[in-house]
Amino acid sequence: MSKSDILNNEFARDFRTGLLKLFILKMLARDEMHGYAIMARIEELSGWKPSPGSMYPSLANLHAARLISFKVVKMKKVFSITKKGREYVAILDANFENGLNEIHRLYKEL
Repeated sequence: MSKSDILNNEFARDFRTGLLKLFILKMLARDEMHGYAIMARIEELSGWKPSPGSMYPSLANLHAARLISFKVVKMKKVFSITKKGREYVAILDANFENGLNEIHRLYKEL
């Protein structure tokens, strides 16, 4: 199976979409960005470009949860992570590997 086959696999797309909010938070923990720049960066790193239909609702949900905020600069929303968002990322960072191991364990038992 080639890399493009893997990237275009429906399961892989669903999995990445499910992790999109985590990807957004990790990137905003490094620097503020507008939505298109986030999509372009994810594509640069992974070969997968989230659709606007998944990106912008994710940004709205993160904003509603007060994990990110935004300001309008030159008619674009520039997003940044909040203190609450940084605390959330710190918890994710501390527990990410354990979480993946737990998912793997549960998957094998199903």
